[in-house]
Amino acid sequence: MQRVEVVVRRVHWMAALAPLLVVVPAHFFVDQKVARWAHEQRLEDVRVLQWVTELGESTWWLIAAGVVFLITALAKRDNTARWAFAFFAAVAGSGVLGNLLKLCFGKARPIRLLEAGEFGFSPFSYGHAVNSFPSGHATTFGALAMMFALLFPRFWVAFLVIGAAGASTRALIHAHYVSDVCAGYVLGMVCALLVFAVWRRWWPTSVPVRFV
Repeated sequence: MQRVEVVVRRVHWMAALAPLLVVVPAHFFVDQKVARWAHEQRLEDVRVLQWVTELGESTWWLIAAGVVFLITALAKRDNTARWAFAFFAAVAGSGVLGNLLKLCFGKARPIRLLEAGEFGFSPFSYGHAVNSFPSGHATTFGALAMMFALLFPRFWVAFLVIGAAGASTRALIHAHYVSDVCAGYVLGMVCALLVFAVWRRWWPTSVPVRFV
């Protein structure tokens, strides 16, 4: 099988950053409307949405990536181990940054809007009710979507669309606002791209490759 270098193109960066254009307008004009509509439709009770949204739980992906890394590293399947590490770094790195941003912004979750009419920011506040921005699950979806897009470049658009669909469930079950989802998805995709940018800059000889 032929070894092919993973290529990060300008179009990947454009796709990763594009949702940023939606974040501010969504906060002012869309967030509250979608949250109230989703609540009225009781979408949080839809089983399919519950199942899909749980795919954005980073813990399972971090465990899976860690296990694959250990097994393949011990088996000396270096390239697979490096891919597992790349997935782990993208999900973990974006998750850490996302949690820091949550603390900095302190945006109230939709449940506060629905129960008490509260909408806005309380910077440097701590607690589940005020850590809505950005969405952690959307961040995981973004990191995974971009990593799979780089691993299987022929289907890169499909992976990003599927990832966006998964991330959108966070707004549909009113766990987050639309702006939270867009920001989280951007963060995840950008972190995935940065994993390869940093890896190629500092350790170019060990960057994982694709086999075709």
